[in-house]
Amino acid sequence: MTGKPDGRERRDLEPVLSDLRALSPDIRFCAVLTREGRLLGSSHPEGVDRERVQAVLGALIGLLDGVARENGKERTVQARVRADGGYVLVVRMEDGAALAAITGLDARVGLALYDMRNARAEVERAMEEAVR
Repeated sequence: MTGKPDGRERRDLEPVLSDLRALSPDIRFCAVLTREGRLLGSSHPEGVDRERVQAVLGALIGLLDGVARENGKERTVQARVRADGGYVLVVRMEDGAALAAITGLDARVGLALYDMRNARAEVERAMEEAVR
């Protein structure tokens, strides 16, 4: 499912994502995707193609979930993927949505994941507010 988030979804998530980046300075960018792979909000700067971010993160999460299913699990709960320029971190919400973040190679990945897990409740609240 593709599509742009409406203004309310983006407004509700922006402060939560901004707070997460302030709390965890190793996180360069972060985004929230629905269980269906729709990008609800992102802290990417202007000029970054949101549809491309949605496609890349959605594909990565799909691959991670495929690996989880091959190992007898329903889905990925948390993942750390190392790339040439840094890490892609994923933490799942209770409803299957995902909080994803990008860091540099020198990031304290464990601390960033900890901060992301702690931010889950706030992200979920913001998502619920956007639906109302």
